[in-house]
Formats: sequence, structure tokens, C-alpha cells
Amino acid sequence: MGSQAYTEMTGPASGAKVITDPRYAGPLQEVGKALAAAANKPDYQWEFKLIDDPKTVNAWCLPGGKIAFYTAIYPVLVDTDGMAIVMGHEIMHAILEHGNERMSQNLTSQAVMAAAAVGFSNSKNGEYVVAALGAGAAVGVLLPYSRKHESEADQQGLYLAAKAGYNPEAAVAVWERMAEMSKGKRPPEFLSTHPDPLNRIANMKKWMPKALEYYAASQKKPNQKLAMPPGVGAK
Repeated sequence: MGSQAYTEMTGPASGAKVITDPRYAGPLQEVGKALAAAANKPDYQWEFKLIDDPKTVNAWCLPGGKIAFYTAIYPVLVDTDGMAIVMGHEIMHAILEHGNERMSQNLTSQAVMAAAAVGFSNSKNGEYVVAALGAGAAVGVLLPYSRKHESEADQQGLYLAAKAGYNPEAAVAVWERMAEMSKGKRPPEFLSTHPDPLNRIANMKKWMPKALEYYAASQKKPNQKLAMPPGVGAK
């Protein structure tokens, strides 16, 4: 499913403009190969694509190691250390099988909702009960479950980047820039699938001593400034 979705989202028929210019896509390939080696998942078929989209600040990894970064995230990353932090996070979502778990959670929620709809079908207030149950499931279960996944990927992704030879201290600056970029645009944390950037920064600092141990034992990679793709300006 991951491979099929990757083709649908980045292949020729998707309309996505994949950048292959080594000035911009080269660092993505280098960082990706280094993290893939550190992840040690020989059954994964790794791919790394840079998509030309100066408005979408995003990156993701599908099951099986299919990774995409959007050009708008480059000003947040700034350099290859920052790129490794974000890529490590996305890779760990795939390795920890968060996509599978979220699918199971959503299917379970849908089954409960369907059962509730049948059970209250003869009640004049039935539609309101079902609507309330849906909101309760989203806020009480699915969103916190997603935030738990994000925190797990933050921690393990930080360690993965450090093991691959990238300075984990870059994580704090990455999330500071993300917090500044998203200021005034995010919903309250309890209504979001992602933790608040300030909370992520606090967690990164808490995990940093162990990450630095991994980094000290690694074959360190030189940190390189990222060239900003056309239409994307560093802030």
C-alpha cells in the first residue's frame, strides 16, 4: 500500500513536480542514504524525492521507506543536520508502524460509530448522540493517540539522526523555527494530531544527553547549508 500510494502521490500521473537538480535534491539523497543505513532495515526499498511546492511545509515517509520532502520546508531545515532531524522523525513513523496502528484505530472508531448509529436509530435524539460520540472519539482517543506517535517518532528519530552522524542539537533550532512559522496558525494542542512545537523543544532537550552519546559514537557527517530551491526564500 505504501509503494502504491507513493506512486500515486509522486509519480508522473500525480501532477507533482519532482526536483532532480542535485543542488537541491542531492542533500536529500545523501542524508536519506545515511539514515537508511543507520536504520538497518534491509527489507525496505528506500526512495527519496523532493517535490517542488513552495507553500507546503511538510515531509513524510510511507511504509517501506518511501520518503518525500516539499521545498517549502527547506527554510525550516536550513542545513543537512536539520534535514536529518526531520527525516529521522518521518522514518521512525514507518519503522514503528504508526501508519498500521492509526489505520486500526480509525477502523475501530468507524465500527463503534456504525454500531451506535444502528442502536440509536429509533431515538429522536439519535443523530446528536452519534455526533457527540464521534467528537468524543476524536478528541479523547484518536488525536491523543496520534500525538503519542509524534512524540515517539521525535525521540527515536532524534536518536536515529545522531547514530547516522548528524548533530542532534540541530533539533532545537528546527522546532524553534517551526514554532515561529506556525505562530497563530495552530489549533490548541488537545485538538491537534501534533504536539505543540514548544513542548517538542522541551522534550528534545530532555532527550539530548542520550542523543549526544549516540552522536559521539557515530561517524560524524559534515553539516552543509541547504541551497534554497527556486521560489523558496530562507527567513
